[in-house]
Amino acid sequence: MIRTLRTLAAAGAAAALVVTATASPAAAKTRSFTDKRGDATSALDITKVKVTNKKSAVVVRLSVPGLRKSKVGGVMVGVRTKAKGRPEFVSMKMRLEGAGWMPLVLLDEDSEELTVPCKGDRVRFGKRSITVRLPQRCLGGNTKSVKVFAGVFGRDDALSSEEDPKPGPDAQIDAYPSLTSERMSPWVRFR
Repeated sequence: MIRTLRTLAAAGAAAALVVTATASPAAAKTRSFTDKRGDATSALDITKVKVTNKKSAVVVRLSVPGLRKSKVGGVMVGVRTKAKGRPEFVSMKMRLEGAGWMPLVLLDEDSEELTVPCKGDRVRFGKRSITVRLPQRCLGGNTKSVKVFAGVFGRDDALSSEEDPKPGPDAQIDAYPSLTSERMSPWVRFR
């Protein structure tokens, strides 16, 4: 009888450990974060950011329920890796009036060249989302956790004249986690 109770207790403890380990957000290779709704015009308002840190790439999906690509002037996603020195990379795709969409640009703060070529990086516009894919090889062969920030900005010329844009329902820019601070998302584990 005592042996049976010990076996059941050990099995229960093992099951509880497995459930808590798999349910822990820190153990996930994919994490989702919510952003305040209504802090930008609806065509640019990020409501959710989903980050996947997998073997081949870091994929950041921005949910923008009222997305209208015609209103978007640019998309920017920054990634900080947990590698030595905490290197930071910024991927940017912008639309220039009269020239259309410019090629995707990857900025590496640690490189001698400000922009670095990266084959396989891309930005895709969905019906209600924007997905940015950055290959790990372009992030210094990253195999560590990452933090991200993201921004979507409009085509409005008023944006360029604003020194410090303020969040609000008429704002022509939205950023996660915050437009007014330099914070980044929590760490997202590798694979």
